[in-house]
Amino acid sequence: MYEKYNDMALVSQPYDLADYKQAAQFIIEQALFRYERDRLMRDIDQSLEQRDEALFLTLSARYNELLQRYRHLEDLA
Repeated sequence: MYEKYNDMALVSQPYDLADYKQAAQFIIEQALFRYERDRLMRDIDQSLEQRDEALFLTLSARYNELLQRYRHLEDLA
């Protein structure tokens, strides 16, 4: 529990777990988004180097789905 000095006396201050849960959820979602985005971008680059059009189109569709799934992070970041 958080404590602070208030007029020379220690006063216990309540804290709201909902705020911590929301912050933790945001950090986890952001980390998952970045991991998946980076992996897909790397795979897309490889498909371009290999000139594999079918794989490129599949990965590009997944990338667009990823952006849609995590679009709510744009408002929070």
